[in-house]
Amino acid sequence: MLLAVLMGLGSLGMGWLLWPAARGVVHAASGTVVQSVLCGPSNAQDLVRVELNDGREVQALLDGCGHRLGEVLAVEVPDPLPAGDLAVRLAGTGVPTKPSAGQRLGAVGVAVAGIAGALLAWRLRSNWSAARRRVGP
Repeated sequence: MLLAVLMGLGSLGMGWLLWPAARGVVHAASGTVVQSVLCGPSNAQDLVRVELNDGREVQALLDGCGHRLGEVLAVEVPDPLPAGDLAVRLAGTGVPTKPSAGQRLGAVGVAVAGIAGALLAWRLRSNWSAARRRVGP
């Protein structure tokens, strides 16, 4: 019985760990390269002028380097805008901000499969114990 409880709790824990976390929201925007840097150092970042959805323009460091001056790029801007220096990344290069239904279904599936396995182990152990007690003709 203890084994079944531990397996059930373990599977619920795995489902909780696999549940997709809510990440910061980002919005797509258009960025124009205003200062390009060579991709030599590991912290090299181009400077872009980002046109936000509300019509404002802000300058931001691009998480990338080596683009041509005046090149227009699709970028992801964090929402809300952070205080201080703004850093943006190329669209599609980051982690998805909204968990997909498949990720959630997978986490629930792990939990259900673990609980089912624990119940099966408990049931088989009960049958095996009962068979051992019947030691007679």
